[in-house]
Amino acid sequence: MENLDNARIVRRATRSGLPPLGNYLRETYKFRTFALKWSAGERKALHFETFLGRVWHYLNPFLFGLIYFVFIGILSGGGESGIARLAFIVANLYVWLFFSSIITSSVGSIKSGGGGVLALSAIPKVIIPIASTVTATNFFIRSIITYIPLHLLAKRGLHVEMLAIPLLIVLTCLFGFGLALFFATLNVYIRDVSRLLPHFLRFWLYLSPGIWEYTKILGGGTLEACARLNPMFSGMTAWTLALGGSLDPNGPSILGQIAIFAVWSIATAVVGFIFFVSREEEFAVRN
Repeated sequence: MENLDNARIVRRATRSGLPPLGNYLRETYKFRTFALKWSAGERKALHFETFLGRVWHYLNPFLFGLIYFVFIGILSGGGESGIARLAFIVANLYVWLFFSSIITSSVGSIKSGGGGVLALSAIPKVIIPIASTVTATNFFIRSIITYIPLHLLAKRGLHVEMLAIPLLIVLTCLFGFGLALFFATLNVYIRDVSRLLPHFLRFWLYLSPGIWEYTKILGGGTLEACARLNPMFSGMTAWTLALGGSLDPNGPSILGQIAIFAVWSIATAVVGFIFFVSREEEFAVRN
């Protein structure tokens, strides 16, 4: 009760205005255990009524990868072939589904189910996207473990770039979390956002080097210049280098791609957080 009373005091901000950020962050930290319990509940409920249960979370990326492997890898020709190409596609789809699930699971949470109830409470609403991010990260780490046999079967080997994986997980969380806050706020005002978002993310995947190699557009032309405007170009290129090593000795370095992605991730998280918190007082009114 004391936490809730304190939270009510912190949330006495003008509508569409920022509360004192220091107080808001302290209150959010007090509810960290609540966020972890909420995340655990999400994990249990996700595939509760399915026969295979949580297996679907690991199976989905592999099935998606197999489809893309057939229709893009074999039919288009070129690039890596066979099991190596399948490993390349599946690994990157694991990453993309991790990134996209942070966004999609957070966006509707403010307006639906228990999230809708929390939107009417005094608890800092950012707790809900935080819990969804924890859930997505938990599943992703387990998914990466299940990818290891395919990685070894493809003879992709071990390399020093793999040391960057923990940092890339953090940066992907920050970037996805910032976008989740932005789209979750928009969805409060425009309900169509949650319906359009999966299509937007699928299109974004096609524009990012997740199912195609970044080496295909290297050369300094207009296509490469346009591709580099995509924030996930640097992110997915860094992930490709971390999981599979360099595809081109003259290509981009993993440190350079991580640096660019870090700027995008931190900026997006900060802007998304400010946008979300500044509009939080309206969530209860519009729920």
